[in-house]
Amino acid sequence: MKPKTFGVMLDCSRNAVMRPEKVKEFAALIKSMGYNMLQLYTEDTYEVEGEPYFGYMRGRYTIEEMKDMDAYCQSIGVELIPCIQVLAHLGHLPRWEDFFRHMDCRDVLLVGDPRVYELIDRMFATLSKCFTTRRIHIGMDEAFYLGFGRYIQQHGFRNRSEILLEHLNKVKELADKHGLQPMMWSDMFFHLVHGNRNDADVEKGLPQEVIDAVPQGVDLVYWDYYSTEIEHYNRQFAAHRQFVNNKTVFAGGIWTWTGYAPNLRYSMNSTEAAMRSCVENGIDEIFLTMWGDDGKDCSYFSALPLLFAASEMVEGNFDHEDIAAKFEQKFGYSFAEFMELEAGNIQNDEITISNPCKYILFNDPFLGLFDYTMHDGVKPLYAAAAKRLAASVNGRQYDYLFDFEAKLLTLLTNKCDFGIRLRAAYAKGDKAAMQQMHDVDFPQMIADAEMVYTAFRKLWLYENKAFGLEVQEMRFGQLLLRLRSCAERLQDYLDGVIPCIEELEEKQLLGHYEMEGKPECFNAYLQIISTCADACSP
Repeated sequence: MKPKTFGVMLDCSRNAVMRPEKVKEFAALIKSMGYNMLQLYTEDTYEVEGEPYFGYMRGRYTIEEMKDMDAYCQSIGVELIPCIQVLAHLGHLPRWEDFFRHMDCRDVLLVGDPRVYELIDRMFATLSKCFTTRRIHIGMDEAFYLGFGRYIQQHGFRNRSEILLEHLNKVKELADKHGLQPMMWSDMFFHLVHGNRNDADVEKGLPQEVIDAVPQGVDLVYWDYYSTEIEHYNRQFAAHRQFVNNKTVFAGGIWTWTGYAPNLRYSMNSTEAAMRSCVENGIDEIFLTMWGDDGKDCSYFSALPLLFAASEMVEGNFDHEDIAAKFEQKFGYSFAEFMELEAGNIQNDEITISNPCKYILFNDPFLGLFDYTMHDGVKPLYAAAAKRLAASVNGRQYDYLFDFEAKLLTLLTNKCDFGIRLRAAYAKGDKAAMQQMHDVDFPQMIADAEMVYTAFRKLWLYENKAFGLEVQEMRFGQLLLRLRSCAERLQDYLDGVIPCIEELEEKQLLGHYEMEGKPECFNAYLQIISTCADACSP
């Protein structure tokens, strides 16, 4: 049975705020595939009347822009729903004095503070004017530091489930005041009781007093994009049926949030399992999240094959060959061709979540913190993928996506094993090999990095407002400066100006998961480039 509501959520909070005209283009695109709902995830990237510092210099949507996007979506039959935060995930607020004193800890608002509810009231007042729908997503997920900061100083330790529910009931009162019907992520109910949301804990159930305290009329959004097992989702849906007075909504995910290329094969497997489970469990409201963690590196349009596949799956079509044929007929790209956009994350036949497209891009040539993830087959794999991606740039709508990924793969081809080769030559004292690396490899990587940056800048400004691009430019600038600096120091060593290269004197240790020759998923830019304290500070 096809769900009553089937939608997509676009993250417009991780530095990139999609241009309103691109939001409308995306809405029309998903409508053509059978979707009827679109959520805009905006933590502080929307205008709130009476709150000039809320989203200041962040590219926030203006009231006029929100009204315009809403009117367009209404005209084509897509419900545009604001997806905001009223508890956590508001880490940009405390930099301003007007908000700093009203935060609990890190990115969490201070429950019980009158100023907090004044802010939320203004959020609801503004959004209720801008959107036709009366539905609103209020977030409230991952509030891991709830009650541990100013709250505990002011009130002492208190059961954190009670704090959460007290806040939720106050927020629900404000939503009622403005005629809004809220939904929220459900994870914190399980986290605060069990400390996790794994299957074993879920099967223990929740205390009845927690279930009874959730106000009626609040839909609970079970989000999950990690499992490829149908039974996992079935168990989670069973756990959510404990909330007899609250509807369960499902949010899956297309992995666009771990670097400059998506994880499409894993998304296909997890989405298929989730959609089959949704059908089995009679879930009539489903949406797919597309996040942009750590700076929104990846274009949401790169997920087109997964968006299309999911639209077929909710209709009961799980025939991959049929889905691929329909995709090519509709879009003029073969399904396999578009799936190539994830090539920067593929190092073997194993289907997993990994993002070498990012950590190899920024892997330091001297520190080599991620050298251990490489194996001999990666370089030729990347070189072949770069040629295939470049061949797809031939005058079609999404040339800019393929052009960027082709240039990225070209750089990754030259860079993926550079640190390994340099360290080996240094250990052997092979100055001829090191001179070759200085004269050929470094200039090539610098030239490639310049082209990657130029293509990415074009992509960003085509899809997103300019705000946030400065962060990406700082990252690419760091990459280019570091490559030049390392090249100069290598030549200084070869010329005898310096006695050694200190970083290459250090013994390398395995990294995060200690899986030599296996790709990882490591998305924190500051921790990719260095292990030094400033880079690891929150």
